[in-house]
Amino acid sequence: MKSWLVWLAVVCAVVAACSATPVPSPATIVVVTPSPPSAQPSESAAPRCAPLVSDATASLDPVFDHDIFVRDESEAIAADFLAGLSAVYADPDSADVCALFTERGWTEALAFDPRLRAVGGGAAGKDLVLRIAFEGPYDLRDRPPVVPLDIIFDIPAGTGTGVTRDGLHVDFVFDGERWRADRVGQVTPENLAWTLLPSTPPPSPRRAGFVRDPDGASFDERAERPWCDDGLGRTISSDQLVLLTRYPCDTGTAAVLNLGRPLGTSLDPLDRWEYVRDPAGEFLAQDWLTAPYDGHSTLPTDATDTGWTNGNVDLWISPSDLDHAVYLVRGDVVERWPRAARSWGVMDCN
Repeated sequence: MKSWLVWLAVVCAVVAACSATPVPSPATIVVVTPSPPSAQPSESAAPRCAPLVSDATASLDPVFDHDIFVRDESEAIAADFLAGLSAVYADPDSADVCALFTERGWTEALAFDPRLRAVGGGAAGKDLVLRIAFEGPYDLRDRPPVVPLDIIFDIPAGTGTGVTRDGLHVDFVFDGERWRADRVGQVTPENLAWTLLPSTPPPSPRRAGFVRDPDGASFDERAERPWCDDGLGRTISSDQLVLLTRYPCDTGTAAVLNLGRPLGTSLDPLDRWEYVRDPAGEFLAQDWLTAPYDGHSTLPTDATDTGWTNGNVDLWISPSDLDHAVYLVRGDVVERWPRAARSWGVMDCN
């Protein structure tokens, strides 16, 4: 499975983005590390899980003969933990807490995570969504094996739409059968910024010298061509939209459109919304797309013009279809660009 830790530096200089005035960079985010909560659970709140017993002579799976994982085991550990934590949030009385935590881990989780102390949980009925798991230093040959992870995840809103992003630092200990959370606390400082959702960049300068292509123009493969909001007359910054053409590696025939979601927010490296123009069907053959590219499509009845354009193509979106595709209109030609099938998108030069 492709690692989605890699976030390529796709934002090349979009020079003179619709204006002679440079687009200002978004303000630097200063993350203030909060102090861990001082609240402690009552004695009755912590289950009496079986003590963790370590047998240094125990024979374990061959994976523990290596110093580190060689595949995506850490991601699987984090995903399993979040699935169990979702169940605890939804109904802590019936969830198998001791299969998920050691006694110490559960006590620390209760003290640190206010959602566990809240009546009914903070995300009842919603599954937590893993975005990334950062590994700390570990050695699987230690007994017991302990793997520290900074887990970044999204919490769907209890009602309606929207998410919040959060993170936990968890030291997982292998008890001979399963990985259990033995220490729980705040994400390490170097990864704390990943717990923030992208923000909306400040307004860009008004455009100058905008040029629209004549009717019948072919698709323009110049990736550096600036984008503008044709209605408000402002530059669309490369924090909000990036179009890669001649992809991959400036040799292919595909184009990849990266958008912030909702439209206008900054690109999210942990939840990428990529849509692909794939006339040769190369990405579809790799199962990288949710559907084939359609170069002669029609607009859905609920499609609206976003006003975003580079003068060659105009961006239209359909609320009912946005999870699956966007529409690029060039004169009388409507193209349906399908979305990448996986969260890591289609970033690959192989």
